[in-house]
Amino acid sequence: MQNTMIILFTTIFSLFYPETPTIESSWQNELNTAKDTAYLNSLEQQVILELNKVRSNPKLFAEEYMEELLTAYQGKLYCYPGQDPVKSHEGISPLIECIAVLKATAPMPILQPAEGLAKAAGELVSDQQKNGGIGHFAHNGSTPQKRIEKYGNWDICSAEDITYGSFEARQIVIALLIDDGVPDRGHRKNILNPCFHFAGVANGKHPSYLSMCAIDYAGEYKTK
Repeated sequence: MQNTMIILFTTIFSLFYPETPTIESSWQNELNTAKDTAYLNSLEQQVILELNKVRSNPKLFAEEYMEELLTAYQGKLYCYPGQDPVKSHEGISPLIECIAVLKATAPMPILQPAEGLAKAAGELVSDQQKNGGIGHFAHNGSTPQKRIEKYGNWDICSAEDITYGSFEARQIVIALLIDDGVPDRGHRKNILNPCFHFAGVANGKHPSYLSMCAIDYAGEYKTK
């Protein structure tokens, strides 16, 4: 059984019938802002796409991807489609809450990729892939802000989200949106924060949780 953990840092599939639109056709190609970024792998590009789906149309994201998960719970046991079940902290309640929040949230600006933010996230992933551990402090003591500043100049707002044990781009984003076990739902707030206009993503292996993904955000950002 895989373990899933999400940690917060906050500075502030079906046959295809041509006549029937697929779910994916509901989304605009313009949302795939990271598709041509050589410094991001396919999963990392897809994470930005999924984040932009949420931000461009929170209500549609809830209806198409979140509501189907209402049948994924048996008490506190949660089984994301295609993954092994994990034990949640709160059960189904944060999912129900999240759906309601998304349906009540207005669209907001989509995220543009920033190489410096990806490098900052990648530094943490590389550190924990090698040394283990969880959270936002690297073994050399660096903080999210210091890593973000190392690779570029940010302004207005910045933040970092991390998932452990999520293996698909949409699963990563949904886990952050549900934000199970996080009282202030800070990860969800980061994804839905209109202050952010740039993001960088890094995904890698983790010695304890098998996988991890870090996302760094900024209001304004210029890579060095």
